[in-house]
Amino acid sequence: MYVKIKPRRKTDKGGYLMMPMKKNVPIPQNETWTETVCPKCGCECWNRPLPEGYEEEMFSGKLCTACAINLSVQH
Repeated sequence: MYVKIKPRRKTDKGGYLMMPMKKNVPIPQNETWTETVCPKCGCECWNRPLPEGYEEEMFSGKLCTACAINLSVQH
């Protein structure tokens, strides 16, 4: 299987924001990262600010990295 990976455009809609899992990244990158939990599996994650020009309404939601990857594999 071949997959083409390209940067997200500001006109794209849907998809999930991936939150780093605390078990993989135990120390936040900076003070803007806040502790939260994945709404699907409940694991501890880091909520990060969106890049400039993006809004949460442009996405389907936020999931931990594992849930987002598992969801993409199922489709």
